Amino acid sequence: MKRLAVLADQLQQVNPGCADGWFFASIASASMGHIRRALEFVDHALELAPSNTEYLSQKARCHIQIHQVSNARTTADQGMSMRPQSALQLDTFGVVYSKTGDHGKAANAFRLAVEKQPESPQFQFNLGSAEQFLGNLDAARSAYERAIALRPDFARAHWALSELEKNLSETGRLPQLRTVSQTRAYAPEEQLYLAHAISRELERERDFQGAFRTLEIAKQTYKNKVRYDFARDQNIFNKVKSAFSSQDPAPQDERGNEVIFVLGMPRSGTTLIEQVLHNHSQIHSLGELQEFPLAVKHASASRSPSVLDDSVFEGLKKADRQAIGEEYLTHISDRLQASGTKAQRWIDKLPMNFLYLGLIAQCLPGAKFIQLNRHPLDTCLSNYRQLFSFQFAYYHYNFDLRDTARYIVEYHRLMEHWKTVFPDRIHTVSYENFTVHPEREAQSIMKFLALPWEAECLEFHRANTAVSTASSVQVRQPIYRSAVERWRKYEKELQPAVTIFEKAGLL
Repeated sequence: MKRLAVLADQLQQVNPGCADGWFFASIASASMGHIRRALEFVDHALELAPSNTEYLSQKARCHIQIHQVSNARTTADQGMSMRPQSALQLDTFGVVYSKTGDHGKAANAFRLAVEKQPESPQFQFNLGSAEQFLGNLDAARSAYERAIALRPDFARAHWALSELEKNLSETGRLPQLRTVSQTRAYAPEEQLYLAHAISRELERERDFQGAFRTLEIAKQTYKNKVRYDFARDQNIFNKVKSAFSSQDPAPQDERGNEVIFVLGMPRSGTTLIEQVLHNHSQIHSLGELQEFPLAVKHASASRSPSVLDDSVFEGLKKADRQAIGEEYLTHISDRLQASGTKAQRWIDKLPMNFLYLGLIAQCLPGAKFIQLNRHPLDTCLSNYRQLFSFQFAYYHYNFDLRDTARYIVEYHRLMEHWKTVFPDRIHTVSYENFTVHPEREAQSIMKFLALPWEAECLEFHRANTAVSTASSVQVRQPIYRSAVERWRKYEKELQPAVTIFEKAGLL
């Protein structure tokens, strides 16, 4: 790419009116991580050729890389209005729409890409993901199966299909998965995709020991690759708690009173509660947003690659809390406008916001928090069995069972701290209690939010809502209890976690 950058620079000097020269410069800059510079270059290209959809796809991609959601969406809309004929450009616009939360538009772009290039396994996979988010599960299955037919060793597609079929009692896919897993040497990420798919099949056969061991081997390989050390997360928990004490004065204004933060350990029921709330006429969910962590990172002026680390904590000492809140609300307003919602309240459902709760409470004094609690062993097992996005380092604890248990212990300690500091702003929901008495628990939440009860809240599984979390399949069903005490199937394998939880007083 450095050579491309040199060639692009030479082309600009010889012929500054050549749009492709600016376009190539944009590609080279983006590949080296200079995204804002890449945007400047592609804008020059578009000044010379405003109808070039390839340039527009590059611009939309750059906008989304630096989280300029509104600009990315506008650029993608502009490009799609010109009816691009390139399957790659259509796929790029689809990816951009997926990241802006416009899953309907994403699916449309992916469908067009697949029409033009049906033999691309990646395009088929992307279409499957969008269809799954929209709840079109048969269409998603068809796309995943097509991707696998085109590329039998497509590890991620095998995993996605296993996630889609997680509630089936039988699939018959285990022999194929075992054969595929032996066809070549796979990268650690691919090993994890296949291990999760094979583990789910083994669980169907009630071979819980084999299912657990399959995950354990692949997870250890990936943990070694990323060199995860629990001490890093332990340090973050300690820094967060020390930054906020029970003596901190509570802000007096109501800024952010329209925001509802649903948070808790991943896989603890946050998506279930989000969907219940979203079905209320006065509430709209925006899904799992990175806007607050990014606003914090920006305010800290930290140049480290991590979203939350020592340099961020240091930079926050002088950061303007009100400015952080205002930046967050500005970004959110773009998403709300694009959604077309008229709801008075809206949800930010990033589970890991529990790390930011104290800062959110200061920056948005009117915001309220709904926290999910689930039995620690079910939470531990569900986290261990889940394959989270590789791009978010704050999920790396789940590559080791003991690390997962230690993380859950620290989570509980942190939440107890927050309840001491902000006792009136946090409403705790027990996942187990909610599955037994959903109406009673939902009414309690509405009382906390000062909203009238609506029986439709419990009909969330009938809604045509896009869900892009790990629970996208489960929320298409009514409330069920089959996930309660699932840990008993793995009681022997979970003994290291049991020891950690007993020592911490959680069992």
